[in-house]
Parts: sequence; structure tokens; C-alpha cells
Amino acid sequence: FIKSKQFQLGTDEVKDYPTFEVTAQVGGNLGDGPARLGMYKFDKMYNGAAAYTNDKYIVFYGGARDGWQWNQGYNQWAGNGPALSAIADAQGFIKSKQFLFEGS
Repeated sequence: FIKSKQFQLGTDEVKDYPTFEVTAQVGGNLGDGPARLGMYKFDKMYNGAAAYTNDKYIVFYGGARDGWQWNQGYNQWAGNGPALSAIADAQGFIKSKQFLFEGS
């Protein structure tokens, strides 16, 4: 039950979620590009995937019906994003939206 609510047990192995920097938009039609740039840090696990934020935008997996999202808040819908089985992580989703990033 605890894990189903996305909490971690003290005995669980803690995965490292490194920060990364989104440096440029090189195509696509995603709006507000400049605000989406910057350092992204791990925020929390959300629907089975690591969510990241730059304190303006959040990249998160919205679940099986909504897919990956890149919005200013959780539970905001911006269309049906790709499934977790198609894009495994937030960095892959960012790349699919034609943004560049660097790990740090």
C-alpha cells in the first residue's frame, strides 16, 4: 500500500536522479520555449516515472491516458503525450519536443 501511494521505504534502494540543463529549442511548435529552458531537478515520482522541474515548468508522466506532459503544474493537460512504453523518461520526452539538454 505504501509503495502504491508513491512513498519509499527506508529499506528501498534510493535511485539517483541527476539534474540536467535544457539549453535550446531547435524546432517543434511548443510554446513558451524560453521559460522551458534552464536547470531541471528531480521533483518527485509521479505515476511511476521521475518528474523534473525548473521551478517554472514540470515534466511528468500523466498516466496511461494522458502520457508525458510538460506544463506549469501537475494535473494540467496539454494533449495526449506519448506513453511510458514509448518514451521511458523525462529527458527522452524533452528531446522528442526538439529541445536540447546537457546532464550535470
